[in-house]
Order: sequence, then structure tokens, then C-alpha cells
Amino acid sequence: PSTFPAAPEYFFRMRGVNQAGPRLRDEIAPPPSLPPADFEQAMQAGALVVDTRAQAYFMSAHISGSLSNTFRDAFATWLGWLVIPDVPLLFVTGDERIEDIVDEAMLVGYERFSGVLEGGMAAWEASGRAVESAALVDGAEASRAVADGAFAIDVREDSEFGESHIPGALHIPLGSLARRLEEIPRGRPLVTYCGHGERSATALSILQRAGFDRVMNLDLGI
Repeated sequence: PSTFPAAPEYFFRMRGVNQAGPRLRDEIAPPPSLPPADFEQAMQAGALVVDTRAQAYFMSAHISGSLSNTFRDAFATWLGWLVIPDVPLLFVTGDERIEDIVDEAMLVGYERFSGVLEGGMAAWEASGRAVESAALVDGAEASRAVADGAFAIDVREDSEFGESHIPGALHIPLGSLARRLEEIPRGRPLVTYCGHGERSATALSILQRAGFDRVMNLDLGI
């Protein structure tokens, strides 16, 4: 089954970008390496933090308000789908090469790079700045949570949901989540899930950014 919408919304935006043609790479400033204090200042100025680490690292500790988008083949697709055009980007990375991340971001029209966190999350935590976390649960833990009243949110596409899903789960494809938050109850714990765990980690980060504070992610997906 397809894991992407038939026509992500950013495809239409990219028509103009492609017609205008790309800027030369030398004209685009690469993201500078920023110590935590400068990184935080850029956040406060309106830049969006994109965390490219694997979901397990994101769940363990991340900067509040950051978007989880694990660096993988689908990275550019979800960046273009979920991030508004022209927003300045900050990156929290692990072993990923920032050059590769920038290349993928540019493929979908992002050229404003405010910085990359120098020293990664270890430096952020060592500076005494606050971090946020979330539970990464296995199938048995997720099943118990749902039985105890947690609300399951399936962020896969229609074809995937139609094949199988957790009984009673609310189906909201990831690309639609930000504009359908009012459908999600705020008084219950939430379990996000997808096919493998990366999309649902992104969903969890969107929910946390929107103020949902009891969210867990199903490791390895459905």
C-alpha cells in the first residue's frame, strides 16, 4: 500500500519553484554551527527546529516545539508536506551529514538555513536547557494503554488503514494532522502509530507542539 498521499500539497508550490529554476548552490548560505545559546536565540526569532535523528533518540530527549523528521528516503517529502514555505530552519542532528540534509531540503524549495546545533542534544542538555521526552512503547504496552483508556491515532494513508488497524483508532493521515487537531480528545493519553514508527514520531512531535502532553509512540508501527 502507498505510504504517501496521491498528490502532496507542496507539489503545486514546487511548480513555480521549478519553473523559476534553482539558485546556484554557492548563493545559498549553509547552516552555521550554533552553540546552544545562539541556537535558542534563533528559535526565539521564529526559526523551526527540525530534528533529523532516529525516533528512539527523539523520544528520549528533544527540544520542545521541534518537528521530528527522521533523515531517510522520505525526509524531503515530509519536510515539503509539513513545513510552511520560507520558514527559517534549524537542525538537530545525530550522525546524519548536514550537507545531505541541506541537499534534501533544497529539493523541495527550502533555502533559509538558520543553523545546526553544535554538539547536538548532548550540548543542549549540558547547557542546562530544558528538554522534552515521550514514551516509545512496544505492542504489548500500547495494547495495555489502549485498554486502560488511551486514544489510538493512526497516521497512515487510507489504503494502509483499510488493510488493518487498531480497533477504535482515529484515522488522520499525517499530512492532515495539523489541521484536524480539534478531533483529538485532550483529556486522554494518546498512542500514535504508523507502519514503522517514523511518521508517528512526526505526528507525536506535532501533537506535543500543539500542547498534548500525554503522548506515546508505537515502536516499529502496526
